[in-house]
Amino acid sequence: MPFLQYRVNGFLITLEGIDGSGKSTAARLIAKRLQEAVPQRRVILTAEPTGGQAGKILKAQLSSSGGSEPSVATRMAELFLFMADHADQLEKLVNPSLQEGAIIVSDRYADSTAAYQGVTLRGVVPDPVQWIREIYSPWNRRPDKTLLFMLDPALALQRMQSRPEREKFERQEFLCEVDQNFRRLAALEPGRFAIIDASQDAEDVADQSLKPILELLEQA
Repeated sequence: MPFLQYRVNGFLITLEGIDGSGKSTAARLIAKRLQEAVPQRRVILTAEPTGGQAGKILKAQLSSSGGSEPSVATRMAELFLFMADHADQLEKLVNPSLQEGAIIVSDRYADSTAAYQGVTLRGVVPDPVQWIREIYSPWNRRPDKTLLFMLDPALALQRMQSRPEREKFERQEFLCEVDQNFRRLAALEPGRFAIIDASQDAEDVADQSLKPILELLEQA
């Protein structure tokens, strides 16, 4: 599925993976090291869901353990909240910053919506992963490189045991299905995705992650 391409001077780097794979820690380290490696560039660290109106609603929903199975309408509303939050992020931050030549490091992006909501909408629409990708296709900005943090879901859950609050998606069976969706997305666009072994310690993961980004910048 093609994404919209823009003639821009900046670079969009996205980090994807299941909960507990260490993306957020890696994103901070990667942004710091990138700024040191290319001081002439502005490096912007961001994340989805954002702190915008739709993002705040999503964060409140995700922190709820729920209980009963959500209705189809609730699951659809959640999908479109993710998309509304993403569209707002594109309009206010991503597209303008890329036009100015910035390097954006985003902890989660549209692929997370396809992977996660591709599970929640199973049985609601045929092939929900592809359906979600097709909705994004006319207006999304394709990342220049996506780092996919791969970690066994059981290990990811062990890492999250110390978290004070758990999100509703943090269940092993669910994360296994999300993991399979991420693998599918990577297989569809092998040139865009770089697979990262997230079982290593944070410093090693950051080192491994930085390599494909620097290669991208050198080739530009």
